[in-house]
Amino acid sequence: MCQEIIRGDIVYNPISISERTKKVRETYLRECPVPNETNPYQDKKYKRYRSGDRWMTLGYLRGWLKYKNAETTRLRTSYAEAEELYQSQPVIYDDELLVGHLYLPDLTEEEQKEYDKLSEMFEMSSHTFLMRPPRKDHIALDYDKLIRKGINGIKKEIEECLENLNVNDACAYPDYETIKQKEFYDCLIIELDAVLELAERYSKKAKEMAESSIEPRKSELLKISEIMEKVPKNPAESFYEAIQSVQFYLSGLFGLYALGRPDRYLYKLYKKDIEEGNITKEFAQELIDNFCLYVSDRVLSRSACGFIVGGQDGYGNLVENDLTYMFLTALDHIKLPDPNGALAVNKKTSNEILTYAAEILSRGTTHPAFYNDDAIINSLVEHYGVLRKDAVEYIHATCAEMSIAGKSKSHSTPFQLDMPKLVYETAKENPDCNDLEEFLDIYVQKLKALTKRYSLQYVLRMLEGSRIGNEAMRACALVDDCIKRGKSIYEGGERYTFIQPIFIGFSTAVDSLYALLKLVFEEKQLKPSEFCEITENNFENHEALRQYIINKLPHYGNDTEEIDILAKKVAQKIMSVFKDNDIAGGKLMMPGTFSYVNHATYGEKMIATFDGRLKGYSYSDGCSPVQSRDINGP
Repeated sequence: MCQEIIRGDIVYNPISISERTKKVRETYLRECPVPNETNPYQDKKYKRYRSGDRWMTLGYLRGWLKYKNAETTRLRTSYAEAEELYQSQPVIYDDELLVGHLYLPDLTEEEQKEYDKLSEMFEMSSHTFLMRPPRKDHIALDYDKLIRKGINGIKKEIEECLENLNVNDACAYPDYETIKQKEFYDCLIIELDAVLELAERYSKKAKEMAESSIEPRKSELLKISEIMEKVPKNPAESFYEAIQSVQFYLSGLFGLYALGRPDRYLYKLYKKDIEEGNITKEFAQELIDNFCLYVSDRVLSRSACGFIVGGQDGYGNLVENDLTYMFLTALDHIKLPDPNGALAVNKKTSNEILTYAAEILSRGTTHPAFYNDDAIINSLVEHYGVLRKDAVEYIHATCAEMSIAGKSKSHSTPFQLDMPKLVYETAKENPDCNDLEEFLDIYVQKLKALTKRYSLQYVLRMLEGSRIGNEAMRACALVDDCIKRGKSIYEGGERYTFIQPIFIGFSTAVDSLYALLKLVFEEKQLKPSEFCEITENNFENHEALRQYIINKLPHYGNDTEEIDILAKKVAQKIMSVFKDNDIAGGKLMMPGTFSYVNHATYGEKMIATFDGRLKGYSYSDGCSPVQSRDINGP
């Protein structure tokens, strides 16, 4: 670890990883089902529905059958979600300080038969009509609200909303919107009650385990029992209670729920406990390490889920405290793909924390990532109408997609546009085009038409998702302004909605456009139709041309002004498609180049491209330069 860090009123001594953390890490990797999933793309013991990261349990399926006579599919879903929690059994491993695991037990032969039968029935239901529905997760919740109010406080808020609906006093036929709101509130209470009941059983389980344990584990289990008796039911009054409350709430939510900004929502109680001598920094670090280890208990290897620390508050003040450092330290301790932690960096960020983050990276970890705090906040405020006090709470929802913690739903990868393929199609369909500007205008019109079509399809999927209860409603309880509006996320209850279409192969397209500019439009070496035929034949008998394109023409990502200007122009053209353009319900379009693995899957199906890429090879990933073409560094 590095030496003591002193900056202003912060004195931080990096804490070494404890033996407890090492043991818990080992246990989770060995015992927990999610880290042991070797091929998350294939259904095995547990099937997946509704999203690729939602394992369907026997408890859920039993609940789905049990409540077949529920008044609506959405209510039936919440009853099934609740039943899943009622049938979950407390799992507490040795040495861990926080509790709450996904309950994914080994099934007996009889249970497996029941599971397979129920799965077959479930697959035939309307609920799975959307086998690839809009993502219900990819979101960070309002953990500060959970810590301040507890579930009982949230339930009270919901019950007050129900009273204000005056359903019982209404005429024989209440209006449609009122009934929809009541259904939503009923769903929330059904699911929240199940969370509370499971917390009680965890408290009892820890107390029972303590009876047969010896010190110091006996005292630890009694403390866990005491905390679980209190939270998440009630407001947290200590750092330990706060971090346990958040962990437990997330433990029953299958999917990707980012940890948000923990150095903000946990700091007040941490500071109080440290000042009053209720907790040591070493113990706090163990809790943070355990909290971060839990992310790998529920995030598949092909996914991502993390947190951001640092940055600024709504008044522009720097957020940099003990917890900022300690969450970065946790990344160094656990050395796992998740959580994919990040540091928000702005002009006020200290050199000390930047140096510390760089030292962590130098030891072979892949995190923290660095996010341009000022640029992101200004973009959210200026282009997307986000209030600055909300914009400072941005979080990478999973990999790198922007969302506002507890206040927004970012619909990541709702649809994808294959940029290199569209370059080829534009050239193929317009053989007489002889000017790049004209070519780009036609290209953008194709993008616009596809975007319009795909947007409509996605909104219809969201509409269907809201009808059939394709959400975990208890997540909506911690997203403003769902309770206030009486609407779920799919219905647009959240304060901000971002639809984030993805443009695959950005740099491959830019390099291809530049090759067209030089070889077709300027030098007139080829006609559009001839260049298309060459790529269709995978540059056969034209290897010299391919090598010329690869080795002689400039490529994006090498600080070459001419092609960088073209890249900027392409980006601006894409943005022009979305400028001042929203879709149903004020859902704003936020285009991006995040490609996940799709640059490879799209490239696998595509013929050769004008930039010299051969058939079947990967496109460029994200907004990075084409692989191996960036020879001059960032």
